[in-house]
Amino acid sequence: MKRIIAICLLAFVCLGAAACGHKQPEEQPAPEMQVTETQQQSDSTAACETETEPVYQNIDLIGPWHPDDRRNDLSTYADLFPGYAEWGASMEIRSNGQISWYIGAAGGCGTYTVEGNLLHAQLTSDADQTDMPMDFRILTENEEIMLEMSYQDMTVFWVID
Repeated sequence: MKRIIAICLLAFVCLGAAACGHKQPEEQPAPEMQVTETQQQSDSTAACETETEPVYQNIDLIGPWHPDDRRNDLSTYADLFPGYAEWGASMEIRSNGQISWYIGAAGGCGTYTVEGNLLHAQLTSDADQTDMPMDFRILTENEEIMLEMSYQDMTVFWVID
């Protein structure tokens, strides 16, 4: 029974990720802050992709992210996040103000804004469509940019691919 549930969750996460329209980030010019233009959507039915007004972004944040294996104890993630051992975790921040994520069997998408050294995300869970507001602190260490978030009683660090 557990295997059937895990397979159903995997299918749900895969379909959700496909609906979010994962795209490779485009090369961006050198300025750290810029205003992006509203982007035309190639697939108007994509769940996470919607037209947005131009938003201010930190260009260094655009792209795919994963949990930092040096700063996180990833051996505990399988206990905390169902399906993590099988599917891992990823987050993608797009230049049009959209963000998508998954950790194990859980995932979702939404929008974000950057204010100073904080990335404010308004996320929606794919599983039950609940709102999940989340703040990420933007940190730099040895010229490496990372995001730090609080989850339950732990700190999770994300690094860009």
